[in-house]
Amino acid sequence: MDEPSLASFSVTHVSYDASDPVAYLCAWLALVPQILCVVYATLIWSSREVEIFLMFAGQMGCEVLNFLLKRMIKGERPPRE
Repeated sequence: MDEPSLASFSVTHVSYDASDPVAYLCAWLALVPQILCVVYATLIWSSREVEIFLMFAGQMGCEVLNFLLKRMIKGERPPRE
């Protein structure tokens, strides 16, 4: 089976199948963690509430845990059909 030609999403370095509209949506959804960081920083700057800082710290903790678990587990990618 031929490999689909992958396109690079210009905002980030996310490769997706250009012929698949769901892949394009997923490329946009890959930006959600960065968007959340901007939102948290804006809220912390404008309101200076501890609760928002704690939510941001929890989000960053989840990102770090996700990064570490990906490096420790390193599961094989499923084969393409």
